[in-house]
Amino acid sequence: MYLLGTTLIIAGLASALLATAGYALTPRGHLAGLAFGRVGVRMTLVAVLAVVALLNYLFIAQRYDIDYVYNYTSRDLDPAFRVAAVWAGQPGSFVIWALWGVIAAQFLVRRTRHAEPYVLSIFMAIQAALLFYMLIRNPFVPFMQNGVALTPSDGKGLNPTLQNMWMLIHPPVLFIGFALMAVPFAFAIGGLWRRDYDGWVHDALPWTLAAWVSLGLALLLGGYWAYETLGWGGYWGWDPVENSSLVPWLTSTALLHAMLVQRTGHGLRRTTFALAIATYVLVFYSTFLTRSGVLSSFSVHSFVEEGLKTVLFASLALLAFGGFGALAWRWRDIPGKPLSDKLLSRDSFFVLGIIALLVIATVIGLGTSMPLISAIPGVGHQLQSIFAGSFKIDDGTTFDPNAQPFADGRFGLVGDFYSTTVPPLGLILVILLIIGPLLGWRDTNKRSLLRALRFPALGAVVVACVGLVLGARDPLPLAYVSLCAFAFGTNVLMIVRTLRSGWLRIGGYLAHVGLMVLLVGVIASTIYATEEVRLLVPEGESVSAFGYTVTFNGWRQTPEGRGILDLTVTHGNETFRATPQLYFNQTMGATMATPAIRSELFRDVYISPSEYQPPYDRNMADMSIGQSGTVGPYEFTFLAFDVPDAHTTGTAEVGAKLRVTYEGQSVELTPRVQLVTSPSDPVGGIVDVPAELPGGHKVTLAAFDPMQRRVLIRVEGLNLPVDPAKAVVTLSLKPGVMLVWLGVIIGVIGGLIAVVRRTLEGRGALEGRRVRLPRGFGELARFVSSR
Repeated sequence: MYLLGTTLIIAGLASALLATAGYALTPRGHLAGLAFGRVGVRMTLVAVLAVVALLNYLFIAQRYDIDYVYNYTSRDLDPAFRVAAVWAGQPGSFVIWALWGVIAAQFLVRRTRHAEPYVLSIFMAIQAALLFYMLIRNPFVPFMQNGVALTPSDGKGLNPTLQNMWMLIHPPVLFIGFALMAVPFAFAIGGLWRRDYDGWVHDALPWTLAAWVSLGLALLLGGYWAYETLGWGGYWGWDPVENSSLVPWLTSTALLHAMLVQRTGHGLRRTTFALAIATYVLVFYSTFLTRSGVLSSFSVHSFVEEGLKTVLFASLALLAFGGFGALAWRWRDIPGKPLSDKLLSRDSFFVLGIIALLVIATVIGLGTSMPLISAIPGVGHQLQSIFAGSFKIDDGTTFDPNAQPFADGRFGLVGDFYSTTVPPLGLILVILLIIGPLLGWRDTNKRSLLRALRFPALGAVVVACVGLVLGARDPLPLAYVSLCAFAFGTNVLMIVRTLRSGWLRIGGYLAHVGLMVLLVGVIASTIYATEEVRLLVPEGESVSAFGYTVTFNGWRQTPEGRGILDLTVTHGNETFRATPQLYFNQTMGATMATPAIRSELFRDVYISPSEYQPPYDRNMADMSIGQSGTVGPYEFTFLAFDVPDAHTTGTAEVGAKLRVTYEGQSVELTPRVQLVTSPSDPVGGIVDVPAELPGGHKVTLAAFDPMQRRVLIRVEGLNLPVDPAKAVVTLSLKPGVMLVWLGVIIGVIGGLIAVVRRTLEGRGALEGRRVRLPRGFGELARFVSSR
């Protein structure tokens, strides 16, 4: 399979290079290159589909003679997760990324017309790069040990935290976003190449919207996965890997607004080019941060370095210098057009919004890149002295307390940096979204504007008063909630006004409404969440917090070997079952905690497991070699195992040498277990051989573990009480979480509506006519079917 798989990857790479070269030669008058380019695009798709099919076959057929299959699946893995395991590692993630890219290329061939050779030559060069990475991290390499190819009987299995339905959805959606973000980049470079400084925006706009929607949806899915499964305590932890995807999403939001300014009045031409290039450079930068290993000590889900660091850095440098170099080359040739000089105009507010988005992206990008920046010799310690005075810093021990802190100055920034710097900047965006949608592109009638603001302002005042009545006193969150309500009102007003022209025109306003709902949910679930109360609940007993009574029914184990804390929660007349999971993940070498969440109308009851304490028998002591334990009046120290030679004694026995201190006197003794056999019972049985203790009691060897070098001893006759098992959980109430999910869903729907609108308008532009947008779903269906 190695030969076949590698051949397919090489065939895909050769086809992508053929397409790149063919398309690149076409503008130079080699018209045959166009045919070669199209053939190359088709052949690349066939090759990548074959790679995907072969890789899926290997996972489903459990071919453990392939190293990638061995590392990410096993015989007991659910069939659905065998498919998901394909993209669980770096090699497979490049496969799925390239797959979406070459599928998008097929549509680009039909939709780019005169720009086809320019756009496709750039786009297919990017696909060639992905196939090159795939060749380096070849997923078809055979499993080897000591240079010998082997076929293990079973694989290592998929990380249990990845055996989740979100693993089936989140990564593919994320890579759709990454793949589509290459389209506006290719259109921008193609536009610079052919000196088409306006037309490319019309063609690239629907693709950019689709990429923006996919990336935003992926962020939502990742956040929900973290919230309900991974037990991080929230949906967003400002983890560097999360942030690295958020930054290009923010710049793509700025890009969309710059495109709208340029599309309407031909302004911001250079800015639009720069944002299209920067956004895709940031996508690649995100890939570099995640896969080069530079964040492996600062993130809970970064890939370790797997031999791609140099190649990814070279690709990133080529992309950045090539992209911005092309822009610099054409800079003076790009005609400028002044924007409106009126402050109360969409031109001005769009520019202010773009600046605000870029400042936020820069702040988050700076914090995310700190491990990389502080690794520069001579820089880390100076930056530490600056940031440590105001923020917490991560010296490499936040996620692994057992790790050694970095001594060379490397550090990362954690949540308090972002929660301090980002909210004030976000408030500026909210203020812009209050007025911006009501403005005309060039100027605005102030009287009409004030009239339009009346009812949304009244709504904001009412919301602020309700907040005060409910106990909100902090100025920043109160300002956020009331201003979000204000912006919600103005955008709903615009939706009502715009619906007269057809629902396809409301996408942008609907996305704004979704953002406001999201922000209110974020404020409510972070600022107004209760503190996490730690509850220690003995088995069969109940403990209360925030009006919720938690009863621990016991601990049990799932067929997959995961421990479950069985809890009953009572609130008023309502009772529900909560089963948070707590287990040791052998693959990750860490204890995993999956919370139990009860979603109510206005809040979530969040129960996160911290610890399970099994029943404690005070008559027993568990010790490793050199450790001491106390049972009643006795203090024991485990000195060593005593295993006599069975050939000499004629019996198989194991003893534990103990030093016992009782009433100030110390003695050494050895309780044993003995395997006793007889002619009538050749299998035999285990017999305890207790040791006599001073004070008249006996000590027995209850259990031993030679691998861990531990023993469990029991003192007979003391009859001390047995403490019941205990569940240790944290309970908190998170209001408004539902608004977070609702806000993103509304925003995604708004984005999808905008994709449909801009796609229809783009088709009309290709045909050289203005499209009359359908007003209803039936008219839209007839419009699409007529084409």
